[in-house]
Amino acid sequence: MRLQRFSCVVLFVLATVLSIAAEPVSDLRPTNYVNDFAGVLDASTQATLNNVAKQIDEKAKAQIAVVTVKSTDGEDITAYAVALYQKWGIGKKGSDRGVLILLAVQDHKYWTTVGYGLEPILPDGKVGGFGREAVPLLRSSDYAGAVSLMTLRVANVIAQDAGITLEGAEVPEQREPLSSPSGPMGIVAMVALIVVVLLILRAFSKRGGGGRGGGAGSGFMSGLLWSILFNSLNSRGGGSGGSSWGGGSSWGGGGFGGGGGGFGGFGGGSTGGGGAGGSW
Repeated sequence: MRLQRFSCVVLFVLATVLSIAAEPVSDLRPTNYVNDFAGVLDASTQATLNNVAKQIDEKAKAQIAVVTVKSTDGEDITAYAVALYQKWGIGKKGSDRGVLILLAVQDHKYWTTVGYGLEPILPDGKVGGFGREAVPLLRSSDYAGAVSLMTLRVANVIAQDAGITLEGAEVPEQREPLSSPSGPMGIVAMVALIVVVLLILRAFSKRGGGGRGGGAGSGFMSGLLWSILFNSLNSRGGGSGGSSWGGGSSWGGGGFGGGGGGFGGFGGGSTGGGGAGGSW
């Protein structure tokens, strides 16, 4: 009986933790252009990006929403981003000049969704490039730097197209990332890693041939090593390409007034699901 009660308590705690970690789209309401639900952006970064987004809204008649969440709770980040865009209605109704930059911190994923009206100047390939440029910052847990980079890149494209000048929207010079090697040296390193794994597996297969216990141990070690190798390869793969949802599917948003600080809410814009993202 005590064991059963203890199990119920454990399950309740786990369910509570999981519910806190994830933010369903239906629970999210914007209070400004930048909405840091994950709590990873400092006040200075939020103020800077809110100021830039406000200039874009007032001068270029476009809206940028920046959102961080802890997790999408297993939901595909593309669908999550489009659903959030739909709910908030980013961009003005009719012109559909809106962009959503979404970061799911615990999932290690990011996505940028673009409204119909900005797709000609912000195609999937371009916004995907902005995300890949931010991956080294994300890998070093510099979320403020990564979000600032992606947001300012997008803002400058919109400003240039609209023929306006933005204040405080200069993109900081990128330092050479200290991330995993790429190019010829990276390929050599990966080949060497594969060779080492194969040699270790061969050694364990010879040892484990004597009995059932040895075979099980060899199988476990084999699975572990291949898992490590797969994760190593996967972690080097930065961002993924864009995904455009065709078929005439239009996601329209309601739009509503938000909080203070000069933010009047979004305007009911629509998106066809165009955008790009990836993981780190």
